[in-house]
Amino acid sequence: MIAPLLLLAAVAPMPGSDALAPARAGKIRCIGPDTHARTCATMVRYTVHEDDRFEAVVTGVVSTEPTILIEYQTSGRVEDGAVCSTVRPVDFASGRLSKDGAPLAPAVETSVRERLMLALQPLAGKKRCYRDKVDGDGIVSDITIDGLVRADMNQRALWVSPEDGWAPGM
Repeated sequence: MIAPLLLLAAVAPMPGSDALAPARAGKIRCIGPDTHARTCATMVRYTVHEDDRFEAVVTGVVSTEPTILIEYQTSGRVEDGAVCSTVRPVDFASGRLSKDGAPLAPAVETSVRERLMLALQPLAGKKRCYRDKVDGDGIVSDITIDGLVRADMNQRALWVSPEDGWAPGM
């Protein structure tokens, strides 16, 4: 079963803030955090440029039976305070799939990749953006797809320090 892969996306930053200020300070975006286990459904490591463009390495859970991760690279830009990128199937097709740090058996990889690509088709080529807002002691990211609000895709997130031991998982 393909787990909900929390893709790179957003709507607008918290009031008065730089949407990627935590990334500029060396933090990693943790989407779908489990604070007790110190795991994230998806982890995003940004490299932010002065012109608000960014590259990102995304590591996320794509299957929970067994736990399979994908790591892929993508890029985008901060637009009007929202962190945006285009969903490109090629990013996922070239991503590295693994289980417990090891490559998947060829038949398993083919099956997982086919299901992942099928699940991505409705979003292919669309601009996905997120905008963070404070929610209690965490963050909720409001999501838009091609400018349309998608409340069903909203995500909980945290910014975590690399030295704090967070890892991909569910």
